[in-house]
Amino acid sequence: HWYINARINAGPLMTFYKSQKAKVGCSVNDVIVLACAKAIMEFPAMHSRVDGDTILEFPGANIGVAVGMDEGLVVPVVMNAELLTLAQLATETKRLANQARAGKIENMGLGIFTISNLGMFGVEEFVAIINPPEAAILAVGVVREDVIVKDGAIKAGQTLSLNLSADHRLIDGTLGAQFMARLKALLENPV
Repeated sequence: HWYINARINAGPLMTFYKSQKAKVGCSVNDVIVLACAKAIMEFPAMHSRVDGDTILEFPGANIGVAVGMDEGLVVPVVMNAELLTLAQLATETKRLANQARAGKIENMGLGIFTISNLGMFGVEEFVAIINPPEAAILAVGVVREDVIVKDGAIKAGQTLSLNLSADHRLIDGTLGAQFMARLKALLENPV
């Protein structure tokens, strides 16, 4: 494991989310999952995983979505998330979460990347542990009111903390930084 953090200006993300929620029934997490899927596909090591002494590259962004239950955490996997629209992704994540709560965890063990979101509990920032043999996990905190400084001007805004835990056998510091920069760009310009 190694770790990298980015704080994003979440104003554009929240504006986009609010504009799409009524249309497609998505959550903030769905928008983050879709942005991750798009960014993952730009970096082959991000859609890979370690299998013994072998590195396997997957053709798609199979993203695990952590679901908290009374018995503990389970991680159903959205297969080929990069091919889904936001509406399709919203439907699929809801379906997978409901299935998991009913005792059926779909595609478990087929992920290459997981997203764990504790923002709904007011958690600002945390570090998540990779689900082996996946390449990485993204810890998502709460969107919170914050001070935004742009071009020397201070204004009220919203920020979001993202922490990436990565397997250094697949993802080194440069690649992790490039991935986080791309994810930040997508989330700050979600349209």
